[in-house]
Amino acid sequence: MNAPDGVLSCWLTGLVGRFPPLDRAMTLFCSDFFVPVSLSLILLFIWFGTRDRAQRERNQHGAVSASLSLGIANLIVWMLNHAFHLDPWPRPFQVYPSAYLAAQIVFYYPHDPSFPSNAAATTFAAATGLWFYNRRASLSLFLLALLFSFARVYAGVHYPLDVLGGLVIGVLTAYACHRFLLLRPIDLIVSLLFALGKKMYLA
Repeated sequence: MNAPDGVLSCWLTGLVGRFPPLDRAMTLFCSDFFVPVSLSLILLFIWFGTRDRAQRERNQHGAVSASLSLGIANLIVWMLNHAFHLDPWPRPFQVYPSAYLAAQIVFYYPHDPSFPSNAAATTFAAATGLWFYNRRASLSLFLLALLFSFARVYAGVHYPLDVLGGLVIGVLTAYACHRFLLLRPIDLIVSLLFALGKKMYLA
């Protein structure tokens, strides 16, 4: 791992234990559940959250774009780690004592590869996927993605470069989905699903 990444990781993880309120907040944002569940609830609210028909359809396309982008980004990270065995460096807690303690206090010790950050890839993919359809609503997802990613670095389970790699994968995946997949014939399938959903009062 390059020196700046290591220095920044050591500095951040060295803060763990000094400010208990910050530790509790980072434990919440770092968890495997809080941000993913919050993101899902936001997309659910966007799906049903307006009476204006045109805006509702645009929001629903945004929710589909976010969900599809998230799923594909997750698949890309899995393929990089397991199919291509991309594992360029150990996690911070495997190298630095301060990061080992931070992971013990704030999170736990993951065993999968550190690079790229799956947390960053999936959340930034979802936020970017929604951004093409509802920029204001996407800001809440970008905020969650930033907090999720920062918390993982604070907890000593990722380097900043891991997060940057995940961010790039997420943004590019969402752009590719918007540019290529969400055109015909995929868009036709989505429209058919919307029509079916309306008959079931789900859209």
